[in-house]
Amino acid sequence: MTVAHPPRLLSALVALGLFLGAPLSADALPDAKTLIRQVETQYMSKTSHSVIRMKVVTRSWTREMTLETWGEGRDKMLSKILSPKKDAGTATLKVGDEMWNYLPKIDRLMKIPSSLMGDRWMGSHLTNDDLVKENKIDELYAFKVTQETAKEATIVATPKPDAAVVWGKLSYRIDLTRQLPREVRYFDEDGELVRTITFDQIRTIDGRTVPTRMRYVPADEPGEYTEMVYETIEFDRSLPQGLFSVRALRR
Repeated sequence: MTVAHPPRLLSALVALGLFLGAPLSADALPDAKTLIRQVETQYMSKTSHSVIRMKVVTRSWTREMTLETWGEGRDKMLSKILSPKKDAGTATLKVGDEMWNYLPKIDRLMKIPSSLMGDRWMGSHLTNDDLVKENKIDELYAFKVTQETAKEATIVATPKPDAAVVWGKLSYRIDLTRQLPREVRYFDEDGELVRTITFDQIRTIDGRTVPTRMRYVPADEPGEYTEMVYETIEFDRSLPQGLFSVRALRR
């Protein structure tokens, strides 16, 4: 494995753990929005390029894919399927709060309307909305930190009054000893658990201890999950001009 830093999809979660170098009480916690934004800026590079293995398991079928992704800051992401061959070239582009999908078999480009943001992305247990808003947690949620033990803390995130989000609450379990996210639970507006994300395959890479695998498990579908393993990731490399454009989806 040639991972240089934690995966981009993990950045917001790892950032939460980084400033928890020592146990913090709710009263001692500085402004969370400022901290998270500062850590994300320092921890994430200006650009990223990664190869991801994704496995989706449902009751009726199992699907495995290899994806190549590029990112720039918080607001730009391009992902293309490398394998299996029948799906190669299928791509997703995110720019700001807008998304497009490209289906090469029929040469069709489709902008994702707001009504479909809750649909599954690539058939996985992630949604289109997850991809649009996963790097804006500090802008959309307010945080409360609870110290449970000397080694572990829980951070509860609740939506700000004007935030257009689908989750009623998020609960992060943070390993304070290694400063890592261990688990994130997502709840609906009624407080019912919808899904859980767990993190493992922890490795020390370039002096950083990071999880390189995450698993999404829906609460209402026992036995189902989506697993993402980052095979490679690199940061601060030059990216082709015009990469994050609708035209690039067809290349």
